[in-house]
Amino acid sequence: MVVLMELDFEGVSREDVEALSNDMGARENPPAGLIAHVVTDTANGIHAVDIWESAADFQRFAQEQLMPSTKKIAQERGLQLPDPLPEPKITEAYDLIRVS
Repeated sequence: MVVLMELDFEGVSREDVEALSNDMGARENPPAGLIAHVVTDTANGIHAVDIWESAADFQRFAQEQLMPSTKKIAQERGLQLPDPLPEPKITEAYDLIRVS
C-alpha cells in the first residue's frame, strides 16, 4: 500500500538536509521503495514529504539509513537532536499517477 510520509523538523536548515542526503548517497542511489521526496523550508526548520511503496519500506530506510546518518550529521554540525525525535505522519495514499 502506497503511503505519504510527512515530517516537520525544527532547527534544521537546507544545508543540513543536503548534507544528510549526501551522506546517505540518496540522490545517486535512492532507497528501495522511495517514489518521491521533497523538502521545503518552514519558519523554524524544514517540512519533508515522501511517497513510499509501503510503510515498511520507509521504516526500513529510517532504521538502516536515515537515523544513523542523522545522528552522524548532527554530531558533525553540532546540532542538538530533540528528545524524543519528531514522529513522521504516515497516511495511506491512493490515486498515485506516476509520471516517469
